[in-house]
Amino acid sequence: MLRTLLAMSVCVAITASAQNASFTILDENVDDVLAFITNGEGTPAKSSDAFSGSESLEVGATGGDAQRFNDAVPDWSFGITENPSGDNEFRYITFAWKKDGGAGIQIQLHGNPDTWGHRYHGGENVKDWNPSIQAGDLPTSWMDHTRDLFDDWGEFTLTGIAFSSGDGNTGWYDAITLHQDPSSPTAVEAKDKLATAWATLKSR
Repeated sequence: MLRTLLAMSVCVAITASAQNASFTILDENVDDVLAFITNGEGTPAKSSDAFSGSESLEVGATGGDAQRFNDAVPDWSFGITENPSGDNEFRYITFAWKKDGGAGIQIQLHGNPDTWGHRYHGGENVKDWNPSIQAGDLPTSWMDHTRDLFDDWGEFTLTGIAFSSGDGNTGWYDAITLHQDPSSPTAVEAKDKLATAWATLKSR
């Protein structure tokens, strides 16, 4: 009987771990992100104005396309699917953003199929880059959102990302995580002000 209960406990633990698998795109690793967002005319920098932890990514909307991006981030090949089970399969994304000035802010996800056809904007879609789903009003203070990528866009392979400030002065981004379960570990961390362990959150 004891062996049976132990086996059941291990099984439940493994299942829970699989359901809560996550990959942190942006949190306490801004330098890493700056190293791969090498395209675009926006002005990127590390900022101490953070949603959680001690740093965030800022992108100055100083002209041109007002964004920084990479459509093929090294080692990115994440399957967005209805029932994620593998280490590189996810369904949900959580992100936090804030905007100074202007009318809108946007985050774009590059994937196959449909290339840049997976976008979210806060406030107005100032560049009229479509398709794009509105995720709340213009975030003049930090706001976080969790989206169901499969429900919004269907199945695709995520390969890149764009941080698009759009207009105004500056956009800030933080706490961006892909996850299998609707509950985001990043959102919980931000709410409770717990210390993050980058190595643990990056792939668990």
